[in-house]
Amino acid sequence: MNGQRFAFPRLVLGGLIVLILVGAVLARAMAADSSAHHDLAIFLLPEQSKLEGRDRIRIRPSTRGSVELLLASRARVQVLQLNGRDHPYRISSGRLIIDLDLPASTTALELTIHYACRFDDLAPLRPDNTDNPGYGVSGTISPQGTFILSGAGWYPRVVGARESFELVVDGPEGTVAVTTGRLLEIVHHAQRTLSRWRIDNPVDGLSLSAGPYVIDRRTVNDVSVATYFSPENRHLASRYLAASQRYLQQYSQLFGDYPFDGFAVVENFFPTGYGFPGYTLIGGSVLRLPFIPETSLPHEIVHNWWGNGVRVDYSSGNWSEGLTSYTADYLVKEAISPDAARDYRLQALRNYASLVSETSDLPLSRFQSRTDPATKALGYDKSAMVFHMLRQTVGETAFWGSLQDFYRQFLFKRASWQDLQVCFERRSGQSLDPFFRQWVARSGAPRIRMEDVQAVSTQRGYRTTGRLVQEKPYYDVTVELVLDTSGGSSRQTVQLSGRQMHVDFLSDRPPLALAADPDHHLFRRLTPEEMPPTVNRLKGSPSVLLVISNRLGRHGDSIARLFSRSMGWSVVQSVDEGGFSDAAAANSDLVFIGLPENPAATRLLPREPQLGGKAVELAGQRFDQPQDVLFLVSRHPDRSERVLALLHLLEPFGADEAARKIHHYGRYSYLAFRDGKIEAKGTWDVNDSPMMVRWNPLNHHSRAAEP
Repeated sequence: MNGQRFAFPRLVLGGLIVLILVGAVLARAMAADSSAHHDLAIFLLPEQSKLEGRDRIRIRPSTRGSVELLLASRARVQVLQLNGRDHPYRISSGRLIIDLDLPASTTALELTIHYACRFDDLAPLRPDNTDNPGYGVSGTISPQGTFILSGAGWYPRVVGARESFELVVDGPEGTVAVTTGRLLEIVHHAQRTLSRWRIDNPVDGLSLSAGPYVIDRRTVNDVSVATYFSPENRHLASRYLAASQRYLQQYSQLFGDYPFDGFAVVENFFPTGYGFPGYTLIGGSVLRLPFIPETSLPHEIVHNWWGNGVRVDYSSGNWSEGLTSYTADYLVKEAISPDAARDYRLQALRNYASLVSETSDLPLSRFQSRTDPATKALGYDKSAMVFHMLRQTVGETAFWGSLQDFYRQFLFKRASWQDLQVCFERRSGQSLDPFFRQWVARSGAPRIRMEDVQAVSTQRGYRTTGRLVQEKPYYDVTVELVLDTSGGSSRQTVQLSGRQMHVDFLSDRPPLALAADPDHHLFRRLTPEEMPPTVNRLKGSPSVLLVISNRLGRHGDSIARLFSRSMGWSVVQSVDEGGFSDAAAANSDLVFIGLPENPAATRLLPREPQLGGKAVELAGQRFDQPQDVLFLVSRHPDRSERVLALLHLLEPFGADEAARKIHHYGRYSYLAFRDGKIEAKGTWDVNDSPMMVRWNPLNHHSRAAEP
């Protein structure tokens, strides 16, 4: 896998990038000395959604029985020659197989293939949902642009060989092609544009993009940094170049030298984003978002070390998404402030609790790639928290030194969770087998709470006691306990490995609060009372009922369908508000499409903000324009385990843009849009937790904790 798909801005962007699962298990049976060099020429015919290819491959085989090639099943082979002569071939299990009958003295052979292929996957220009950021598109050639993933089979790929390339892409005038490697030249002639590339570093496969790019370039420490943007977005180049330079220097010092010839930010003509060795491909509409260079770009750059530099052995799971999320996204927050880092950790716990159910949970050793919100919460959020706990376990010096060792040892090789474990054990000098078995090979998360907490006045001050309790199955976890008094805080770190353990604090002054893991360093499953009602709570819901307001008339059904698609619900029930009854919705989360009039529905709506009339006050702002759309998520007043939401339109039109965007804002409880653009967002406060107890500061005698 040599590319990484991302989920989109920090609206949902759990990492702008997701590695593409292509060729992860290619030909492990062939010996390491098998190599192939391609002289590959590609002729693009965008009006026909077609390419014509001519490839001369010099192969040094490790076996003389046969050569196997991966080429798109829809490709039409026109010429196939071996050492200058036509040669038969056969197709089996999706592979083009060339049987060999060569003298024992043969050390190399030359294979020539001419072929043509159409790539016409439908590229969504305005997708309703981005939870699967690839949209199922593997290859498309069009007048708007060209986008072909390595797994699409756009060139003959020699199974099991270490490949290098001289590549020429011939496109219509002004069309510049981009792939992994080093750009040698761009030549304009006879109303055509030729892009010449050299690829020497071993890669798992090449992807290809092409479009009317304007190139801007800088050099930092002998590494070329470039942007390939459309003329409309070229004004963004300087910001992306400066950010790329800064992050390349930072991560080279942290992990080791940057592994590729250069790094480029390339514009895509439809709104997906991918990361490949040496470059990233980002939709033009995403490039224009002001926060991308400082939030998602570092994630993308770090993937050149983790996933594209050191590759993933998928037989034991994909570690690269979590490591990249931690060393890019999390470190950005950590550099801002301790509070920002704490918020990141808390959001990771909330994502997991909201989106990963008992049935969708799986161990990290089985995570391959992100395909939906649940797999994102596992492979990115949980995995990042595992690396955070590992850092706490081995210490700063051993953690960063182990990553440097890992990078040096496995650059351009496949590595597994087990390989990571060995590197961390070697540096830290301790066995980490229990840690990796618990957090990587096992699914789930601990469920922990405090019980029977009380404070007693003694002659020497105050004694606070209680129990730290966990549910089965038990985990072996490190938990920080913090006791707050008017004189300050005291801390203990305890090891919980069974059902429970005793908690005991002495203090000079009466306690104000006792908290377990208040800074969220431990990965665990949050309880419902710790979870604010959010968009993600709805996205992860196993059962949703849409209630369509009579006020919306004929617009109601279409808005409900669009909103359902954007939220990624494959099956959802809907009723007109006249058919709604609370009993019928007993086992579902509720979404009201439009403000209802049915008393059975209106009694469930929150009292704040005031929703009647033509104006709503929210987050200190007044929304009273016809184009204003609000989305509010709250707890169900009768069922604590359920949430309800209201898509509130001040007029029965103009909700399409807001309905498409709501799912991006998974962490928020309320949203306000004007003309389809976000104007306000926020999350309701959560004050209850089984991990914290508080006391009334006016009551200083012996007392139990107050929830």
